[in-house]
Amino acid sequence: MKRVQFLFVTILSIALISFSSCSKGDDDATPESPALSSGAISLKVDGASWNASLAVQGINTNGVINVTGSDSDAKQASVILYGVTEPGTYTIGGGSTHQLRWTEGLAQTETYSANGVIGSGTITVTELSSTKIKGSFSFTGMNTAQATKNITDGSFEATF
Repeated sequence: MKRVQFLFVTILSIALISFSSCSKGDDDATPESPALSSGAISLKVDGASWNASLAVQGINTNGVINVTGSDSDAKQASVILYGVTEPGTYTIGGGSTHQLRWTEGLAQTETYSANGVIGSGTITVTELSSTKIKGSFSFTGMNTAQATKNITDGSFEATF
């Protein structure tokens, strides 16, 4: 039941963002207005392949780029970059503001993160424009119980 509720809330949130960002023309959009995008996220969790089969959303606003993808089993991956304006490799850990996240389900201990405090990893941006981002990532994420998961062969792409 919890997975169905999560799925419903996720779909409802995406729909609300879509409707709230609609206008008669794209000329009215400003860089500060987040918009629903299209894209892809895939990765390996401890060697098992996963891809975002339900939805991928990319937002580029106020210096924050967030690409998040999910599937119908409440699994979700996110790549969050702060202040990135050009392609390059960005390190996660040791005070970094960038973040990577993998969620396997609805329980608090099913989210594994790498950020400036816990976990470690890298995000490589290979393409970046005002309308698109593409790259790869890998990280060791930690959950609230201090358990870790290895996320490898991550790739992401989104249009804003």
